[in-house]
Amino acid sequence: MVANPKRQALEKLSEYVSHKNQDLGFETNSATWDIARDIFQGSKGSEFSSAVNASDTWTGPLANTSAEDTKTDVDAVDTVFSDLLDQINAAITALPEELDESDPAANWPNESE
Repeated sequence: MVANPKRQALEKLSEYVSHKNQDLGFETNSATWDIARDIFQGSKGSEFSSAVNASDTWTGPLANTSAEDTKTDVDAVDTVFSDLLDQINAAITALPEELDESDPAANWPNESE
């Protein structure tokens, strides 16, 4: 038995994407964290949008609309990046950790498919 090279590559990708999400200020996936974050501090979009119509920045109906648009856009980006990590992790889970040496997948990416 040998380690599954495709799974190993996806594990490295998952770690990379997770670190990049954190660098951007987005949290890595955790249902518990998402619920707690929304209750106690709001979404990342709420955090960024709060500066748009802050009293020392800009106020008024257009500022409120711009703040809401910012919240929506930032939360959408957060969702895309979070979903990407979910899909990578689902692909990892679907692959076996080890393969028989005779399995063509053990030679990935040079397998013959």
